[in-house]
Amino acid sequence: MSAGQFQALVLAGGRGSRLGGADKAGLLLRGRRLVDRVVDAARRAGASRVVVIGPDSAGTLADAVLREDPPFGGPLAAIAAGLPELTAPWTMVLACDLQRPAAVASALAAAHAAALAEGAAGDGVLLRDADGRIQWLAGIYRTKALRAACAALGEGVANAPVRRVLGGLDLQQLPVDNDTSSDIDTPQALERARQKERNTMGQYLPPEALEAWLAAAAAELELDDSAVDIATVLDAAKHVAHEVARPAAPLSTFLLGLAVGSGKGNLAGLSAQLIERAHRWADEHPDE
Repeated sequence: MSAGQFQALVLAGGRGSRLGGADKAGLLLRGRRLVDRVVDAARRAGASRVVVIGPDSAGTLADAVLREDPPFGGPLAAIAAGLPELTAPWTMVLACDLQRPAAVASALAAAHAAALAEGAAGDGVLLRDADGRIQWLAGIYRTKALRAACAALGEGVANAPVRRVLGGLDLQQLPVDNDTSSDIDTPQALERARQKERNTMGQYLPPEALEAWLAAAAAELELDDSAVDIATVLDAAKHVAHEVARPAAPLSTFLLGLAVGSGKGNLAGLSAQLIERAHRWADEHPDE
């Protein structure tokens, strides 16, 4: 196992109290459950194993699913429960309610790789949004550091503030915009996320509705469709259409395909890079 390899914990055991007690992990966005989108994003970013902490129903796409002790014991209890299932030197921790999990996971993986290459990995890296808020449940942490920190609390890990443990680690902060770091923890946030999809992509169509066409088109062109994540491609097209111009969306996704086919990187990472460039374009050309 390489020194930089990571596995992932997806935290899906919350009560969803701000959502009126709804099963947050099971909420649908683009026709997929929130938890499934996060599990998939972790894998595509490079996680060799993904463990979901939550009810059995939340872990259908994971390598393992288990419950924190006690149930609803908070994110630190969930992390402590999941660590015995992991063997990699690094652990990606992701909340199940991320609105843009592919962008988050790929950004973290890229920052982690860069820190390792520079010999400055410390205890890990986590997101910081544009308002300066630290996103404790969007990071890659040194597994030994997590184990030691949780062990030091013992039974006190249940319902302990995340900052109390993770705040003592040597962590790099990766600045991202609020759109990238946003989560879905209220009915209003869910409706905004769904409305944004409808506004930027026109008629709402879940990715799975396009799977048959993807298979047919790939077969016609003698291509392997297994490397194509429809949601990631649509996400890139959406942001380019919104930040640059609608005609730029198909052009940009074509370029994205060329980049992937040329071995420039994986789809998730290149998509995140393209989205970030689209955001910069909007800032550079405010009057266009």
